[in-house]
Amino acid sequence: MTGVRPMQRSGAPDGVLTGYGLGLVSLPMAALPSTRTPRDVVTVVAAIGIAATTAAVYSRFAATGRNRWFGAVLIAVAALLYSVTPAGVATAIIALFVGAGAGLLAGSVPLAGPRSARVAGAALCLAVLGAAWGIGGSESSLPFVVAAITSVIVAVAQQWWPQTPGAHVAVAADAALGDAAEGQAVASPRSGARRALVWVAALGAITMVAWTGCNDPQLSWFGPVSWHGPRDRPQVAITFDDGPNSTASLKVARILDDHGAKGTFFLVGKAVVRRPDVARKLVADGHLVGNHSYHHDYKGWLNPWYPELGATQQVIRREVGVCPRFFRPPHGQRTPLMNAQLARRGMVTVTWDVSAADWVTNDPHLVARRILKRVQPGSIILLHDSIDGHVDADRQVVIDALPIILDGLERKGLEPVRIDEMLGGPAYLPESDC
Repeated sequence: MTGVRPMQRSGAPDGVLTGYGLGLVSLPMAALPSTRTPRDVVTVVAAIGIAATTAAVYSRFAATGRNRWFGAVLIAVAALLYSVTPAGVATAIIALFVGAGAGLLAGSVPLAGPRSARVAGAALCLAVLGAAWGIGGSESSLPFVVAAITSVIVAVAQQWWPQTPGAHVAVAADAALGDAAEGQAVASPRSGARRALVWVAALGAITMVAWTGCNDPQLSWFGPVSWHGPRDRPQVAITFDDGPNSTASLKVARILDDHGAKGTFFLVGKAVVRRPDVARKLVADGHLVGNHSYHHDYKGWLNPWYPELGATQQVIRREVGVCPRFFRPPHGQRTPLMNAQLARRGMVTVTWDVSAADWVTNDPHLVARRILKRVQPGSIILLHDSIDGHVDADRQVVIDALPIILDGLERKGLEPVRIDEMLGGPAYLPESDC
């Protein structure tokens, strides 16, 4: 079978379907945010180029009549990832799956149908996605939903569309080539490349879905997560991570008190061991404390048993006298096994919907502007009164930004409350549960 290339279908309907599949390489266009920067535009243009290049590779070396359905799966996976991922480096990475899916949907080279039919199919795809984008807007997931659905329709149509004269020969040859690749003792180099490319796409898609589900602070794919409160009440929750801090935490609490507000402080176990007095003072002053891991590193969340959860619960109970009900995973990273532990303990995972990236700037006015621009009723605001559990970290930027934020929230008619008041339920668990 080495060197044998299956005959191609030649009818106009087949060409339209092939062109539609190729047109899906434009899907990254829908990832442009409504307030786009030149960098966003360059990223999306590069992503479309990556998708087109990958489509050419998969069409030439991996596409068969048998694996078109997998092309539709890859397009659907890419659409799902684009719908939950902000424009950035991930846009270009996901474009690889778009390209692989489009190449498999288009079929093998030489492509089916006359060129005019393929051009018409690609134009139809652009029109459909463009209409979905126009109806839903650049922040809508509608273009991605449409891309996923239509890719499935194309895959099914290619399988069941009435065959043009000679098409049965092409399908038979295609199947024979697939059988040879799978069942014969001597397989062609092309069949080996085909299998490798398909496996790379499959494993890459699975890995990207798993990574996104574990790292996006607002996704509940692998377990429940509270990233905002009720949108119909004029309340927000201001939360502080990585403390207690020797110099910043109590200053932050004092600023909140001066504005008649209370905050939620997610504490790191190793920092509580060093400054339990600060943690106790926060609780005594009426602020809420939660669990934020023991070490706050970048690998602890990968441990299937995640012992940091229980260790931090015990430290806070012993040193502060309360058993936290609320947990914030460091960097928002969590796994299904971690979520299972939280459910067993009766704890609630809390992330955020508003962040000012206050750890990468020393400009308090910039921090305040970012918060006040994005905040809305029910928002959970992320700030840091320390960094990675270091009790001596300089957090003057948050101390200076907080009064500006609180004044801005008051002007917007938004009341800062503790997480337990916003989400409901008890603030702490019984000490026996720690």
